[in-house]
Amino acid sequence: MMYETILGNVNDVIPLSKEEKYYLKSILKFKKLKKKEFLLQQGEVEENYYYVLSGCLRSFFIDNKGVEQVVQFSSSGWWLADNESILLNQPSKFNILAALDSEILVLSKYDKEESVKKIPKLETYYHESLERSVIFLRYRLYEILSLPAEEKYKNFCKSFPELINSIPQKHIASYIGVTPEFFSSMKRKIKE
Repeated sequence: MMYETILGNVNDVIPLSKEEKYYLKSILKFKKLKKKEFLLQQGEVEENYYYVLSGCLRSFFIDNKGVEQVVQFSSSGWWLADNESILLNQPSKFNILAALDSEILVLSKYDKEESVKKIPKLETYYHESLERSVIFLRYRLYEILSLPAEEKYKNFCKSFPELINSIPQKHIASYIGVTPEFFSSMKRKIKE
């Protein structure tokens, strides 16, 4: 049951045989996370990719003023990892933690590389997943640099309706690039 979503996503990109599905299930490790549980902390070298089955992960960093800056939320059906840390084998600039109680599948860098050797067509799926991530992050950059806070908040509500009342408002404020005080004021004006 827990593998149906990921297998369906992979199968949408490349058809998998029963044996290939079995192999893929064998390398994906199921993990339950409590809210606020870390998967990665700034300064650690990332070695895994995380696929969200339920709940939500939050990626953020602490800036030079000690302020938390939320970069990304990943909810059901999305991958999250610090690809730069994995690829360059360098300490991560980011933290990844469970924004809510979550269930995830963990794919190690080693198992990902081995899976492509065993099932070469998986490279197509991994490549498409990475492209989707790049598209999302480019839009996120566009949003940060060009949209007013109200528009960013509306986009957040469309993308993550399950989070609106489930996570601290300060995390939403950080995600849209405003202070918690400005965010509260903005929400009051939107309601009026």
